[in-house]
Amino acid sequence: MKLKEKPEDFYVEEILDLKVNKKGDYCYFLLEKKNWTTTKAISTLAKIMKVSDRRFSFAGQKDRVGITKQYVSVQGLHEEDFFRLKVKDMNLTFLGYGDNPIELGSAKGNFFRLVVKELEKPLDKVDCFVNYYDDQRFGGYRPNLHWVGKAYIMGYYEEAVRMMLCYPFNTENKDYRTARKLFEKNWGNWKECLRNCPKMMEIESKILRSLVNDNNFKKALKSLPRQLFSMIPHAYQSYLWNESLSRYLRKKYKGKEVEYCCGKFFFVSKYVDLDWPIIDKATKVSGEIKEVIDKLLKEEGLSYSDFDKEKGLTRKAMIKLQDVKFGRFNRGVQEVSFFLPPGAYATMVMKTLN
Repeated sequence: MKLKEKPEDFYVEEILDLKVNKKGDYCYFLLEKKNWTTTKAISTLAKIMKVSDRRFSFAGQKDRVGITKQYVSVQGLHEEDFFRLKVKDMNLTFLGYGDNPIELGSAKGNFFRLVVKELEKPLDKVDCFVNYYDDQRFGGYRPNLHWVGKAYIMGYYEEAVRMMLCYPFNTENKDYRTARKLFEKNWGNWKECLRNCPKMMEIESKILRSLVNDNNFKKALKSLPRQLFSMIPHAYQSYLWNESLSRYLRKKYKGKEVEYCCGKFFFVSKYVDLDWPIIDKATKVSGEIKEVIDKLLKEEGLSYSDFDKEKGLTRKAMIKLQDVKFGRFNRGVQEVSFFLPPGAYATMVMKTLN
């Protein structure tokens, strides 16, 4: 199975009820992009508009390889700031104003239309899937964000920054790998690191600029755009969520294992109506669920009290598919479309359908 052979094969449209006014502290626009991550697109727009990217907010990250539409808010700008603004493979539509920012998770969900290629047989028709966080939650081509998150949660801020800047992955291009080796060699000489940081490494540049001004590793991480920074501890919580749920399902049900960047998923075909905890200080669990999570935390060298937040949130362990439509199977190619609630991954659906 091949996904995203070209951007047109992966279409995503965010569904959000947005109330707009003729004035307000925030302006709203629709961002349509191709071959851009949401973070990179926002940082590029902020640079062109000469404002901080911390003014921008959105409901969720969208895939780089694909054609995606999503809503964005930005504080303190006006409609005229969008006139004549042109960026390759981006289209911005000004929508109006409001008094509140668009926040993570505020969308109703996303509509997906995918063209799947190199199939040996038609896609399976299933009713549900296990709602794991997929590879892109952990950094995509550089899947170590969960380890950055663990180091941050444990207070090892220098190690968290080191993992953000160093340790090249083979999946990165040569310039990135070269720069990361240089960062390691010149660790502590932040001016030299910044001088040799490629322009396209904007996240790394932000961290290095902060370190040049103040050799404070925690502050350097917090210099990142608010929504990007929040993804660091969340990535580790996502890893724990995946691993603990997978262990629980493996104990209780029959299914199959599928490898991913952080380990192995365990898929079951039977729908399980279960809210699985996102571990933090306020997590309340009992019985078999507590046994599984307590054992995992012990292995990780952590306890519930190590987490900063006290939200006590849960996430649906499984999702029932909505509005699924299958196109005709033709020589290994088939189109499929469906709707997913916020935070669910289309790639997880495809791993289930295959």
